[in-house]
Amino acid sequence: MSAEAVEIGDESYALCVVEDVTERKRSETELIAAIEAVMKDASWFGRSVIERLAQLRHPGNAAPANLADLTQRETQVLGLICEGRSDSEIAAAFGLSRNTVRNHVAALYGKIGVNRRSAAVVWGRERGIGGSAVAAKSRARGPRRSR
Repeated sequence: MSAEAVEIGDESYALCVVEDVTERKRSETELIAAIEAVMKDASWFGRSVIERLAQLRHPGNAAPANLADLTQRETQVLGLICEGRSDSEIAAAFGLSRNTVRNHVAALYGKIGVNRRSAAVVWGRERGIGGSAVAAKSRARGPRRSR
């Protein structure tokens, strides 16, 4: 509802407008749900599309961490996530157990303030992590075994 003072002739009136926004809210909710569904597997999207979708989901949100706040392993894991690798593939690349990778992913998500893989990809790509360079560095060093 909105109102504005208007004058008609010598008389003052209040012009009131009532608008039912139920349908618009329902459409917004459906759009957000569609974006969330698409963002669950964003590995086949280009960077600009991911960034635009992320901006639609959370306009003006800034992640609390910087790239420097991540450990070397978290940065490596983020790089492979940005390549679209699964936890199992990341575990194989580093010679780690899948549970250890999950722990790294959970710590990474907590530090960068996300709760989805697609959001981690957006966060990483916004900071220049494309995956290939990080993965190449990791392979050059060789896999490390967890104890």
